[in-house]
Amino acid sequence: MPGVSWDENSKRVTATISYNWRLNIATMFFFMFVQVVVPLIPRYALVMGLQPFAIGLATSSVSITAIAFRPFGGFVSDRWSRTKLMIIGVLLVSISYVVLALSRDVNTIMASRMLEGIAVALFVPSSIASAVDYAPEGRVGEALGWRSLTIGIGFSLGPALGGFIAELLGYNRTFMVTAFLVLAVIPLIATCKESPHEWASSLTREYTSGLKDLRFLLAFSSSIVHSIAWMGLLTFLSAYLKLQGYGDLEIGLFVTIQAAVSLLVRPFAGRAADVRPCLTTALGLLIVSASFFAIYLFEVPPLLYIASLVLGLGMGIYIPSSQTLALANAPANSRGFLSSIYTMGMDVGMLSGPTMFGALIERANSYQVAFLISPFLTLVSAIVLLPYALKTNT
Repeated sequence: MPGVSWDENSKRVTATISYNWRLNIATMFFFMFVQVVVPLIPRYALVMGLQPFAIGLATSSVSITAIAFRPFGGFVSDRWSRTKLMIIGVLLVSISYVVLALSRDVNTIMASRMLEGIAVALFVPSSIASAVDYAPEGRVGEALGWRSLTIGIGFSLGPALGGFIAELLGYNRTFMVTAFLVLAVIPLIATCKESPHEWASSLTREYTSGLKDLRFLLAFSSSIVHSIAWMGLLTFLSAYLKLQGYGDLEIGLFVTIQAAVSLLVRPFAGRAADVRPCLTTALGLLIVSASFFAIYLFEVPPLLYIASLVLGLGMGIYIPSSQTLALANAPANSRGFLSSIYTMGMDVGMLSGPTMFGALIERANSYQVAFLISPFLTLVSAIVLLPYALKTNT
């Protein structure tokens, strides 16, 4: 009967929306708890007496294992289960923060970060791919915009929460508390049915064909450059503010402001990216470049927070646009794999940015040198995208 068919379809749509938003919320909390810890690590390392290069190494070591395990995580996501991999990622990140809480030297910090890298390599590709799986046809950018919005909320709340807890409890206790809090994400994921996706049978040429797509290559390369500039800058801006006498709350507020602004923009940027993803990606990078130059000019609060506002606008446009550029045309049975390779660009930036900037700061004996390099890196990436952005239609 038509009535029965409509009712069953309505229930199916309602369940799909419910599961999708549970994963949105789970992703938000995952990144919130990650961001409680991440901005504190350079400051924790500085208190331990580490030099800039060692601080950069401790910060970026998460990317060693993230790079190594992301293709595996994406492939298993396509062949096995996205939700189960996300749960395993949560468990591993909890264990990594217990190790961090017990750390007393740079080697233990690096061990914790490398374990966290495995966790992120399993969680993130599955989360992004599930958003694409649930997206209605022609609205991938919008779906990624909403998923990106929840990530932005997590990035917004986490640093300020971390700064507040660290000032109350100290670094080690903050890491231990976060290790237990992040486990609350698991019930949200466990109650979701597997997102509807085509299962990959094997690692064939067809399965990896999306790696040759021009849009994917442009998005991937811009992600590497953007991540190098952002992670190098953020790592040593945090350390620089510490040396200038600013507390944990100030760097947390800087990150929170940019994240809060970006989350307001992301759903709208995602819709725009469904039409012109290359153009919106280039626009986001141009605004990010302007914000990085403002950071170089202002350096410290309160004017630094103006740069944070502009950065939030640029990030809000760039992130969902770049994801849409990379994944909107992805084959249905390889979304997890392509998501893992795309997000590997962030790992490359996380690994190389802090170490490169740390070595440069030690050589030049100046933090400002690092602050000046970041805007030029992202500006060059935007200029590379512009010819394709101006000639590419929907």
